[in-house]
Amino acid sequence: MKRLNTWLSNHKMKNLPTLIVLVIFIVFVIMLIAFLNHNDEDSSTIYITEDADMLTGPNATYPKIKSVSKGQNFHKIGESGKWIEIESNNGKEKGWIAGWHTNLNIAPDKTASAKPLKNKTIVLDPGHGGSDQGASSNTQKKSLEKVYTLKTAQELKTLLEKEGAHVKMTRETDEYVTLDERNLKGDAFISIHNDSLKSQKANGSTVYWFKKNQKALAETLNASIQKKALLSDRGARQQNYQVLRQTNVPAVLLELGYISNPTDENMIRDELHRKIVEQAVIDGLRSYFAE
Repeated sequence: MKRLNTWLSNHKMKNLPTLIVLVIFIVFVIMLIAFLNHNDEDSSTIYITEDADMLTGPNATYPKIKSVSKGQNFHKIGESGKWIEIESNNGKEKGWIAGWHTNLNIAPDKTASAKPLKNKTIVLDPGHGGSDQGASSNTQKKSLEKVYTLKTAQELKTLLEKEGAHVKMTRETDEYVTLDERNLKGDAFISIHNDSLKSQKANGSTVYWFKKNQKALAETLNASIQKKALLSDRGARQQNYQVLRQTNVPAVLLELGYISNPTDENMIRDELHRKIVEQAVIDGLRSYFAE
């Protein structure tokens, strides 16, 4: 105690006001150091360091809201793991972006940098075509299956190519293609269809497989579609279709809604809904080939 009193006396700090000033000064220095070492991760403003996608949730399987470009900035309003919730400066847009696309120095997920579809050859088989129109609706819209299977395949082709995949189309126009001619070789085969029944009540999507080496792909795609799409789940089922029977590669036949059901018909015709389903197929293929 004597030593403390002596030290305080020597430094003219024996009175209480001097002590208070000293404490305040120390606290100020600590706060100043903390401010100068402020980490960007705690900042409310983040910057996009490379072109990326804004999604509806903190995971790559969520639907895309829009593309964002390198150099854009947003307000950070939340985070989940390595994903950052962002808001536009005017507050009109909100979404999630992977943190490794920002200035926050977040290391990318191992699977995020991997491209499981790169250099894979995916065969897309738009059902029907030409004189074979497939199913048709009974509404005034008179939707034809052959039209929307081709639209879906063309849109899916674009997404697959962005993933680095090679795509083979069994048809690219409104033409008739035999079942034998649809037997193209690849790493996976996807035949695209829309279902139909006399009853307008039937609805939903089904993923068909036939051979044992096709079951895993069917179940993976079905699960992925059900995460995003509004179509009710009719499951992954085994069925002896020729397009599945005649190939030895993992293959599925997708029935993406009942064109005979007015609600499903509207979704089949709606480009936004198709893109949600198509992105679900991409996500499912990623998961399948990543395993």
